[in-house]
Parts: sequence; structure tokens; C-alpha cells
Amino acid sequence: MAIPVIHVGCTNFAHGRLQALVNCDGLYPAACVDIDLDAAREGIKSLDGDVPDGLADRIYPSITEASQNHKAQACLIYASTTAHVELVVESLGLGLHTLCVKPIVTDQSEFREIMEAHKRNPKLVLVQGQNKRWNPAAAKMREWLFEENGIGEMLGGECRFWIRQNLHTGPHSRQPDAFVEGLFFHAGTSHQLDQLVAAKGTPKYVMARAHRRVDYELGQTGVWGTAGGQALLEYENGACISYTGTRASHARTPFGWSGSWTFHGTNGDIRRDSGHLQLFREGECIEDLELQDLHPGLIEDDRIQFDAFAQAISTGKDRYWIQETSLGTWLTMEACNASARGHERIDLDELRSSLID
Repeated sequence: MAIPVIHVGCTNFAHGRLQALVNCDGLYPAACVDIDLDAAREGIKSLDGDVPDGLADRIYPSITEASQNHKAQACLIYASTTAHVELVVESLGLGLHTLCVKPIVTDQSEFREIMEAHKRNPKLVLVQGQNKRWNPAAAKMREWLFEENGIGEMLGGECRFWIRQNLHTGPHSRQPDAFVEGLFFHAGTSHQLDQLVAAKGTPKYVMARAHRRVDYELGQTGVWGTAGGQALLEYENGACISYTGTRASHARTPFGWSGSWTFHGTNGDIRRDSGHLQLFREGECIEDLELQDLHPGLIEDDRIQFDAFAQAISTGKDRYWIQETSLGTWLTMEACNASARGHERIDLDELRSSLID
């Protein structure tokens, strides 16, 4: 039986996630939350598929009010980053399993506040939403990174991520958080490195740098840490992954949101550019695949994510992996920001201990 949920956000980017919720089997929208009730109502009316009858009349200004009027077991949060901590703490306090779109927060004190709320409700599933780990190409890369299935022990690798994205804020902007310091590592980078953390866990150490850029044509704001950065991620065995990325590329998306990857291991190598993956052993390409990368509009990617979230709630399937690796991605990105700000190497175990343990 599908799990009833409260969906926060009905317009702009959140509208597509609401469509994914309508499309999925394991969850269904019992009620919605939005600060603009009229716009939310119009957004719901434009949904396709099997939309629950009367959903456009079940919109509330808060999660609390929605839960008082409708039985729900979970909450999906797709709102501005600056509102996340309040919304996540409210949701957990109401006893709702919670998935909040990345970045769940961009501040260590706010992350600690969420972790404290979760400690009071440890049986609840808490997930930072990451919709780019679920497509077939990402799943195949993850499979090949597992030691027994692909390249053996990982010895090193690199990821490149260049896109040209307008971060301009305005009344109709899809990027309302363009002035949040350090957003690149918490938003742009997380799309790629979440795929790494999903397969190999969090690194042991991080060294990173971030930069700002003003580009009025592109809409770059000049706020520190929004345009791009570099990072070196070191694992327990000494393997290092180098990362370089920008949201203000002069070129037109030479690498997509999934990034361009190379991995070297004891038993083989991986190359991946979006949906094109190759596995090499002893100088020969033994698998050469073209797989589905990101789906148009990411609606199908979120549909898969929501069904996995439902399984974690109802059966416990992959609960630890989904929760720990999604929050591990946040810790990795925050380690990048902390390293870039302080020009120092960050120990992930120490960061985790200060925020969670």
C-alpha cells in the first residue's frame, strides 16, 4: 500500500518533483504545503497522470497544519535552502520520515540542529534528496566501483564538471539560492560526488579551493563559492580522487551534470562520460556501454528515488545505505567548503564526530 506523504513546494522546480510523486508507486500525496496558495493550486491543476481527487484543495501554509488535517507518514521538502532547517526539524518533530532536497542545509550549526532532531526520533528515515544516483549509468558505475564486480581496490581517479548555468535571481528564477555562500560545493558538486559516496562512502580527508566570479551576462553573482572550485578527496587506503568543476564555463556544457569520470583500480579502469561507460582490463576495453543517464526534467530520476525512499520506510530495504550515504555526501561537501574557507585539510571523521556523534 502506498505511503501517504506531505509534499512541500508546488511550483517551479518543486512542481516536477510533485509530478514524480504522482507517478511513483510507493508514495502518494495526501496534502501539499506552499506559501503561495494560488500558484500552488494552479501547479497542481497542471499535473499529469493519476492525480488524487481534490489535491488542489488540500494545500496548507505549514507542515503542521497539513498533518493536523490529513494522516501522513512522510514528508518531501522542496523549498528554498534557507527554509530547510526549520522545515526538516518541524517534519521530524511531527514523526514524519523526511526527504529534503540537497543541500539539506549549508551551515554546520543548522546541520547539527537537524541531527539533534533526528536523535529524538531515530526510527525515522532521514534522507538528503539526491536524484542523480538512480539512473542506469550511475548504477553501472557504482557496480563497477564495488571491488568484487569491477576494478578491484580503487587506487585513484578524477571527475570534471563544467556547465554554463545562469544563477541570476529574480521573480521567476529557478535559482533562489544564488547568493548562498559556498553553494557550489553544496549544490553543483554534490550531483557528481554523491555518486562517488554512494559507491565508496565518505573520504577520509578533503582539501579544496573555491572561487567567485562576476559574469552579468551569465548571471553569476560574485558571491564566494558559487561559481566553482577544486577538491582532492583522499580515502582510507590513500587513494585520491581529484575534482574540478564550474557553473560558469565559457563552453556550452562540455560535460553534463553527471560529470566526466576516470577511475583506476587494482583490476581495471573505468571511463564515464554521462551515459557512455567503458571498463578496461590489461589494456583492453572489455565492456563498452551506452546507458540512460539523466532523464528529461529529472522526473523519472526522482520517481525512482521516491520509490526507493518508500521501500526504506516500509521494508527497511537499503535504508542504511540511502540515509548514511546521502548525509555522507553533505558531510563531504561541507568538508570541501570548510577546507576552502580555512585553507586546511579536513578530517571527515572529526567533522562527523563534531556534528553527529
